[in-house]
Order: sequence, then structure tokens, then C-alpha cells
Amino acid sequence: MSELVTCSTILAVRNEALHIRRAIKSFVRLGIEVVIIDHESTDGTLEICKEYLGDGVLTIEQLAWDGVFDLSAQLDAKACIARDLPHDWIIHADADEWFLSPVSGESLREGINRIDRQGYNVINFEEFVFLPNPDESGISPDYEKKILYYYYFAPRQKRLMRAWKRKCEFNNRSTGGHQLIGAGLKVAPEAFILRHYITLSQQHAYKKYVGRVFSDADLQRGWHGNRLNIDTETLNL
Repeated sequence: MSELVTCSTILAVRNEALHIRRAIKSFVRLGIEVVIIDHESTDGTLEICKEYLGDGVLTIEQLAWDGVFDLSAQLDAKACIARDLPHDWIIHADADEWFLSPVSGESLREGINRIDRQGYNVINFEEFVFLPNPDESGISPDYEKKILYYYYFAPRQKRLMRAWKRKCEFNNRSTGGHQLIGAGLKVAPEAFILRHYITLSQQHAYKKYVGRVFSDADLQRGWHGNRLNIDTETLNL
């Protein structure tokens, strides 16, 4: 059997201690190497990442935090890193996301390898958003066993092109990291699965989203419209 394609995941994180260990391990156990961009976390995220440095985590880069959520800066940093990586495929991921092949018994890396052999250079993912019950907390190391309810989120077709062949140098910076742009784009007709554990409890949701300030660059692009001016009255599970 021929060797599988090589893959690297780039994770930009800030205060993701609840998710980051699982996220790293989920990729590393498949032979997918991880690059971390730490956005000056203060909750122990960086310390957890350092545990895996040299053991699946290739490097930990730093991105300055100036008090605002700056997706534009994160995507720029990811693009710079991706250009210098030696891997065949790149995965653009967040710590609270799980990436899966749609084929039972096939790992994510095996699935990417199959798509690569078929001649495609981009994989789209379908998003399933998992939410805890309003009066329950899913915060635990095995939260996937507690948070079982989800909804399918697809406001438009082919909106999450999150894995691509690195040498193609596609651009996702003008689309908020969702869709890829570039010559020779060949999206696989078969979508993969993205399980999104966007919050683990009502209090976690408040801490994550209430009071979040977005960068001027992001707002000028029209991003984050559904997350502006969120307060505890409007953010209810």
C-alpha cells in the first residue's frame, strides 16, 4: 500500500483550554502534524500545547493580542505558515471543531488521501453544530458523550472549504476562512463532516461571546454580523 499524503493542521487559539488537548490529540493520533498560533492565551492553553511540542506539534507561534478578536490577522498568519510547510495538504481548523471522513471506518487522513488520489485538491465540510441542554454543563474531558443534540448549519453550499492541497496556494482570507479562491480549484463532490462544539454550557457561551470586540479590519469586511452586540439577554441556548 502506498504511503498516505502528509497533512498539517494550523490552529489559531486564544483561551481554548477546554478544547485544545482533545484537538491536538485527534490530529496527532492520525499522523497529522499540528502548528499552533497562540493569541496570548491566559487560561493555560499555551502550557497544554507545549506538552505536545516535538510530539505532534511542530511549532508554536505567537500572535499579539490587543484586546480584539482579529480573524483577519489570524488568517494572514496561517497563510504565511502554510507557505513554508512541507506537507501535501493543509487543514484550517479551530480548537472546538472535529473533522471526520464521511466513510465509516476511514480516518480523516485516509479520506484526504483518497480524495487526493481521485485528483481533487479541495475538500468541503458540512457543519453540524452541537449544543448542550440549557440547564446542563457539558464541560468534561469526554464532552462528546454528554452533548448529543445538534443542528445542521448550511446557509449556503460549499461554504467550508477547510482542507486543500498546499502547493495550490489557494486564498481564504477574503472569505473569512470559509471558502477558497484561486486558479485550478477542484472541490471534491463528496463533503466531509465537521462537528462544531461551539459552546459547552450556558456560562461558557457567555464567557466566550458576551463583550467580544472585533477588529476594524474584520468589521470593514462585513464579518461577524450574527455575533455583534451579544448580551446575556439575547444569548440563550
